Amino acid sequence: MSLEKVYQKLERTIGGLKFAVVIISIFTIFMIVGTFIESYYGTDFAGRLIYKHPIFMLVQFLMMLSIIFATLIRMPFKKRLHGFYVIHLGLILIGCGSFITWYAGIDGSISLDPNSPSRHVFLGKDVFKIHFQDDGKQVTYHLPNSAFTTNIDDSYNDIALKEYIPFADRKLVWSKEKNKYDENEVRHSSSYLLYNDNVSQDFILTLHPEGQDFESTLSMGLLNINYLPAPLAPCFEKESESKVIVWNAKTRECFTPEERGAKVQTTKSNVRFFAFKEDGRVVSFFPDMSPWAFDESIKPMQNAEYRVFSKKLFEEKPYLFLFGDKAAYYDKNADTPKWVTKNFEGAKRSMELPWMGFTLELVRHEPTRVPVYEPEATLPIQKNGSIIKGDLRALKIHVRGQDYWVTSERPLRLLIDGKDTLFTVQKETLQLPFEFVLTNFKMDKDPGTNNPASYESFVTLFTKEGPQKHHIYMNNPLKYDGFTFYQASYSQHPETGMYSSTLSVNVDQGRFLKYLGSLLLVFGATWHYQITRKRKQIKKDTALFEATA
Repeated sequence: MSLEKVYQKLERTIGGLKFAVVIISIFTIFMIVGTFIESYYGTDFAGRLIYKHPIFMLVQFLMMLSIIFATLIRMPFKKRLHGFYVIHLGLILIGCGSFITWYAGIDGSISLDPNSPSRHVFLGKDVFKIHFQDDGKQVTYHLPNSAFTTNIDDSYNDIALKEYIPFADRKLVWSKEKNKYDENEVRHSSSYLLYNDNVSQDFILTLHPEGQDFESTLSMGLLNINYLPAPLAPCFEKESESKVIVWNAKTRECFTPEERGAKVQTTKSNVRFFAFKEDGRVVSFFPDMSPWAFDESIKPMQNAEYRVFSKKLFEEKPYLFLFGDKAAYYDKNADTPKWVTKNFEGAKRSMELPWMGFTLELVRHEPTRVPVYEPEATLPIQKNGSIIKGDLRALKIHVRGQDYWVTSERPLRLLIDGKDTLFTVQKETLQLPFEFVLTNFKMDKDPGTNNPASYESFVTLFTKEGPQKHHIYMNNPLKYDGFTFYQASYSQHPETGMYSSTLSVNVDQGRFLKYLGSLLLVFGATWHYQITRKRKQIKKDTALFEATA
């Protein structure tokens, strides 16, 4: 069979009605499934799984071929098909405009904090960046646009990229420590459960250098919790008139001023102080003002091994000091107010606290293991237009025999060959040639509810021509220098209560072709209808004439 016949057969097949019905049906199914997925799992997940998947792109390409071939097999031009030609020309223009938008367009967002200049637009693609801090060098790697976990077989120098999770949740793991430490270095971590008849709260505290996901202090309402090195627990059992503890970080010994024969005195401004001699030098302390040791000239001593702790500072408000498997607190409600040091007892390893009937339970104590949140692949969940689960991006890398997770929530900093190296997973960014400043944000709520009815941003645009003031709200975008900025969403700072505004940023080079194609669709459909109606009327008149003749 000659190439010409093969082409003619292919043209009749792809340009035929049956192929058009099949490919449009497949396209419709993709769109229906994509709509449901987008409503539950979010736009990003639907885009990765459906709209930007190569199979869906192939379906759209075949639809375009079907339209082109359906036009070609009806050549040369026939008067009765003029409307048909215009309709298909409109579809072709819409397809071309969509391709230009997909290939060269910009679709991102910019976050504006109150009175803070911003010019960085976050795009949809995920990138992994290696920042060599000492050299000022930066390497960017584009991550796969997949909906599920992807194994990556790639590397840069001694840095291997292993596994990428586009949608992840945080899973608590007690991992082995990655670095080597001195056996006497304090680095323990503990998990606790605090509860009474009405509420319960679990929490983790750590002193480990690698436990970056957790802190050593915590506030729960009026209760302040401090996690201290385990060797300090016996120090709280020491009774003294001054209620002062001195801690030697090197020898891990603690003592009271009275045990050293140091008298606690008071200055004219009613500030307590004491001093003693150590290795021929005078070491002085102001326990109610600073934990540091001072030299003879009343200057903080650099690298001093001593710290001072005044228990009097923690007697008015509820303070709980935890040392892993022990706890200390001041019980002011006892018959004789006093400091109490307790061990966790019983099968549940629990103890009663003197506040609101609370019980504290030691769930887990690890001398060296590190509590960390490791990413775990999950399906994202969307609620009210926001992702409430699976909003974490994570990449596993392998550096010098160790695996590390780099997430969109927390960058990773390592020292490689003595050089400070920072790893980040983030959205690809675009720097605008001008700056935005959010001067005011206004939000109206539905009567009787907390639901936002509308929100609008008042911004100042700094350009080469000077500052310009603009008002952006629904159906009133800002257009400047080829960019279009729409009011998209907002956020509120949990502490200050101040609002930030998020604008969607769009550059659509194919918009004109899509608008023109849509116009031709309407015009062509109207023309085709008129031609068909006229032909039917002619046939009807002809039949009537023949019947009466």
